[in-house]
Amino acid sequence: MRFFNILNKSVATRTTILVLILVTVLVLVGGMWQVQHVRGIISEETHRQANRSMDGAIRMMDNRISNVETAVNTAAAYADIYATQESRASEMLERLIAFNEDIAAITLMYKENYFPQHGRYFAPTITRDPVSGKLEMDEIGGPENDFCYLETDSNWIYTNLLDRGYWCLPYMDSISTKRAMVSYSVPLHDANGQTYAVLCADVDLRWVQKIVEDAKPYQYSKVMVLSRDSQYVCHPNQEWIQSINAICYARQTKDSDFIDITSRMLRWEKGKDTITKGFLHQSSMVEDSDAASVFYFAPIERVQWSVCFSIPENKIMEGPNQLRSNMLFLLGTLLIAIAIVLNVVIRAQLRPMKMLEESAEDVAKGNFLTKLPEIKTHDEIRHLRDSFEQMQFSLAKYVDELKATTAQKASIVSELKVASDIQMSMLPKTYPPFPERDDIDIFGQLKPAKAVGGDLFDFFIRDEKLMFCIGDVSGKGVPASLVMAVTRALFRSISAHEASPDRIVSSINGAMSENNDSSMFVTLFVGVLDLPTGRLRYANAGHDAPLIIGSEICHLPVDANLPVGIMPDWKYTVQETNIVPQTIIFLYTDGLTEAENIDHNLFGEQRILDIAKTVQRTPRELIDQMTEAVHKYVGEAEQSDDLTMLAIQYTKKQLDVRFQRSITLPNDVNEVPRLAEFVDSVCEAMDFDMGTTMKLNLAIEEAVVNVMNYAYPAGTKGDVNIEAQANDVRLKFVITDSGVPFDPTAKKEVDTTLSAEERSIGGLGIHLVRQIMDSINYERVGGTNVLTLRKKL
Repeated sequence: MRFFNILNKSVATRTTILVLILVTVLVLVGGMWQVQHVRGIISEETHRQANRSMDGAIRMMDNRISNVETAVNTAAAYADIYATQESRASEMLERLIAFNEDIAAITLMYKENYFPQHGRYFAPTITRDPVSGKLEMDEIGGPENDFCYLETDSNWIYTNLLDRGYWCLPYMDSISTKRAMVSYSVPLHDANGQTYAVLCADVDLRWVQKIVEDAKPYQYSKVMVLSRDSQYVCHPNQEWIQSINAICYARQTKDSDFIDITSRMLRWEKGKDTITKGFLHQSSMVEDSDAASVFYFAPIERVQWSVCFSIPENKIMEGPNQLRSNMLFLLGTLLIAIAIVLNVVIRAQLRPMKMLEESAEDVAKGNFLTKLPEIKTHDEIRHLRDSFEQMQFSLAKYVDELKATTAQKASIVSELKVASDIQMSMLPKTYPPFPERDDIDIFGQLKPAKAVGGDLFDFFIRDEKLMFCIGDVSGKGVPASLVMAVTRALFRSISAHEASPDRIVSSINGAMSENNDSSMFVTLFVGVLDLPTGRLRYANAGHDAPLIIGSEICHLPVDANLPVGIMPDWKYTVQETNIVPQTIIFLYTDGLTEAENIDHNLFGEQRILDIAKTVQRTPRELIDQMTEAVHKYVGEAEQSDDLTMLAIQYTKKQLDVRFQRSITLPNDVNEVPRLAEFVDSVCEAMDFDMGTTMKLNLAIEEAVVNVMNYAYPAGTKGDVNIEAQANDVRLKFVITDSGVPFDPTAKKEVDTTLSAEERSIGGLGIHLVRQIMDSINYERVGGTNVLTLRKKL
């Protein structure tokens, strides 16, 4: 912390550090590139050296193995002279082992009862003492040694089966030498071509260890040799030789890398791989389980062994790592020297700035006429001094203005209160809003986070449609409240003559996007609920999905559209669903879900769902209990966002139809007399007086003729169906046609206060229908225009 305080207060220190950082980055980038270049060269040289060592070790082992093969094969070629005679067999064996130091023991295994006087099995053997080199004669046959079942004498079976020289698997000799061995066996044939004996040369595997140890590329390299049966012929851990199956052990430890490299070795591949595994550390192939090692491996095809060298990468890169350490040390020394020199030079250059600082402190204490130091240079510091002098004179003027501003602040607070009152007055505040209706119940509430807020909601009924919206303006305070007011006004004016929610939102978006220099936007949800049918059409503009609370509780599925005010040409989608009676549509802003408690945890969607499941099902009770739950959850934490909720309950009651009659007419105005007869008959059945009957005739005729003229293009024939229904409360006429979409209610209300010359053409017919009927409603359902006119009884 103290370092950062110094850094913030000292230009010299800050500039020095910035220069040091720049120098450090440049030197480090160049140095690291050089180190990487050296590492690449050393890695390539290590690869070449490892391959040379591998080739040399394999060549030496192959030569030693080849010498044993040649010696045994040569002896087998002349075996008839010696081996067929008991007295001369040992002479052949002695000559063979005496002239080949790689042979640790030589055995002549005869077939059963070849020399009956020696029993069933006879196998003269000469072994070489590993210390003194003295040759000792032995006989490993006898009744207890069955060549077919002795591990060492499986050579008899395979050699006889293959009928050629055979290298057996490495083994621990438990009969003669008691050491790790591998044997080369050659069959001996009699005059009839039948095998009568097997000449077997045992080779001590310790020479393999010596060859690979001598041939390894570096002293710190580790070596192992793997036989074709996955047993180790040579290994840094002597206990693993002929006792550990590499594949099985790797599978037990689930070491996929070691399984892969072992499998490649047993496929007699030649290659290299890099591994960092704890298993290799346990097996003594690497010293550090966290350090990577490079493995080189290649096969000895004559005996089907695979040789492997491991080289620790940290040893390979010891030189580059030391170079890197030296470079970092030199860099540190250089940086210290640069820091000292830079600091001294910069402080000297900034000395006039220090003098100006002392004068500025006097000015800060209120001594605005303090004399500033004279600076003779013409650099930036001189310009700063002159600017500061101008500031001295401005400060005195500013203090006077500040006093006047403070007095104005009290006035601003009062004006904000007035603005808040104006904003709240724009929202619906009378509940229930439509006491004369039995099909809808609404309650809404807005609580701004500041004096004025940016949330809004509104609703009204037009042509038996409940038009409603809820929105949230980006930001808070006065700017948000102004956008809120504009959005609410646009909703009112557009929805007054437009019933499609997507076109309402698109129109609002177009108006809000125009000249939107402040880049403010509004999330908005607009719904149109058809009160006679419960059909809800809606369009969403980036707002939270409303909650539908009925027999089930779920979020209304909404499309992910952009908020209004961002892209003027955005195409908003319209969705629809059916709302069954007694269902509540619960709308809210993110001030509800994102209400924070003192620990900054959010109220969240789940708590809203939990409350909705237990609350009494009326809009006011729902919002009251939701508000209480939020206040209890938030506690003493400050309100972070506007909290707005709107609940709409569809309460339409279904009444029995006691009268129903219909008529279908072609789209021909000459059929109007038939329509009049139909309306007269309905009015007579409803016991209406003459005046009411004439008015209904006028309204229905106007509506039907309107459909005949506009629903079907000129020259197109079509039908217009008129159905009359009545219950105990009202009479309704439902006019349907399958023509082009045509909404007569979309016409703006006619201003009858204007003269005929001032009014626009059209709209008087639908105005007349509105005056006569209690309600008028248009819907486009399944490709059909449906116009419903209602009249209370």
